[in-house]
Amino acid sequence: MMKRTQIAWATLMALGLPIAGLAAASPALQSDKTVSYYRIGIQARFESAGDVSFTAEQRTRIQSILDNTHAAVRADFPELAEIVEVTVVPVERDLSSVGGVSGRADAPGRILIEISTQGEGGIDAALGDGLAPAFAHELHHLVRGWTMMENRFGPGIAIAAANEGLAVAYSEQLTGRHYEGNAPPAADVAHDWALEIRDLPVNADYGQWMFAHPDGREGVGYRTGRYIVQQAMDQSGQDAIALTEATPEEIWEMAGLAD
Repeated sequence: MMKRTQIAWATLMALGLPIAGLAAASPALQSDKTVSYYRIGIQARFESAGDVSFTAEQRTRIQSILDNTHAAVRADFPELAEIVEVTVVPVERDLSSVGGVSGRADAPGRILIEISTQGEGGIDAALGDGLAPAFAHELHHLVRGWTMMENRFGPGIAIAAANEGLAVAYSEQLTGRHYEGNAPPAADVAHDWALEIRDLPVNADYGQWMFAHPDGREGVGYRTGRYIVQQAMDQSGQDAIALTEATPEEIWEMAGLAD
């Protein structure tokens, strides 16, 4: 049976209408590089990259998806900030393995969203596929306090894997969308990766373990984190919303993978 927030989510996304603004968007402030909207709720700033700019229709669609996603996440986590500043920029990187969209939680109340121009269908396809899941993922980081500027958990790949895996799990739970780039490998391999991460020093290279490892593996931390969180959910009977209250170490313990 679908949960109330999932039903609301599906309805809102089908309508494609903005719902969160307590004040309508003011007229765009335009320059040759950016277009900004100032409003209660999601304050979106649209950047250009080279010759690529978002069209007026795309900006409206992006704003609507951001508003709807923010409202859906706040329904699950009322403590999420009412106002979130979002910078949206087109990028030439291939992000097809994660729906064409990537993100970064820079600081409390501030998120960067990158939308690929390179996948099949370009920007429009990425908006329909990956924008809502990516934004839900980054909003979950704001709820957890896992941002670039303020990190309430401390350093270490084990911490990063748990937090990122939990954000992936929550985004999947909310939107129903799953991506190859976040999927764990086979269980025996994922288990070995988890043990490998537990043995890492606290200052292990973040880029190598979370994104591109020298041995050719990609997304080790993200994909292992998704495995850890799934194990924790299976063992505890809790979903991603409930697990958001747990510390990274508690998630590892629930997964049966702590020291």
